[in-house]
Amino acid sequence: MTTSMSESLRDLDRLEDRIRQHRQVDKSPVLIVEGSDDLLVLRAHVERVTLFAADGKPKALAAVRALNHMGEVGVRAIVDADFDDEPDHDLHGMVHTYEGRDLEAMLISLGVLQHLLEHLGSASKLSAVGGPSAAAQLVLDSALPLAGMRYANRVNGWSLRFDAVDPTSKANKTTLTLDTRRYAASLLSVSESRAIADDVVAASAQVPPDGRGPRGKDVAAFAGLSLRTKFASLSHTAVGEELIAAQIRSSGGLALAHSRWLSSIRESLAAAEEELRSLAA
Repeated sequence: MTTSMSESLRDLDRLEDRIRQHRQVDKSPVLIVEGSDDLLVLRAHVERVTLFAADGKPKALAAVRALNHMGEVGVRAIVDADFDDEPDHDLHGMVHTYEGRDLEAMLISLGVLQHLLEHLGSASKLSAVGGPSAAAQLVLDSALPLAGMRYANRVNGWSLRFDAVDPTSKANKTTLTLDTRRYAASLLSVSESRAIADDVVAASAQVPPDGRGPRGKDVAAFAGLSLRTKFASLSHTAVGEELIAAQIRSSGGLALAHSRWLSSIRESLAAAEEELRSLAA
């Protein structure tokens, strides 16, 4: 393969180049999302828009920056807030984040977790803690220490490998409370980190200043634990973190459709459509 052909194929792999190629035949607004899960949830809620899944937040933001630099208008993106800083100031109005840390966290805040627990849990066991709403709050509170740890990890550059340790394996099966010292020790044992255990444990008691709470998948992990040990006796394969997260996404359509967040996204997409009309005039 010649160098020029190789570079041409590499260019087509870049999302911004695929979008510009698409724009040659379709002048509708473009909405970039992080991945296929986002696309599956959002495509039923936006009209007259072409959606592109970017295969991750860095690629989504890189594509928006590149398209903005090229002078392309009518482009919007939705990404997870995660524990990162806000997007670049020059992308203001082009890049939106979900409420909370991510899509799942936003749907949880809209009441989807409460309904999921009500459908999968035992009515008597849920009543014992005050009902589905109280049960959902208990699950959310159980994941809060992870938010403090993840925020401190990002701020301090600790390089902790959160994905390598299941937090529910270090949680009390009855109360759902995370044993932060055991969890911190496990994190440090699998990470090449300069952090010390006392600092990681102390971080678990801190509330991130942005007020966005825990990751949706961390909440999903504790929801799964609760349905195995506290509110039901389901198997791990039936209520694992990924399955619970998928159920939250697939069950959130109605709540999302009536959310203020979606109204703001539709307003932004209408403005993107107007940008394109103004350019064509």
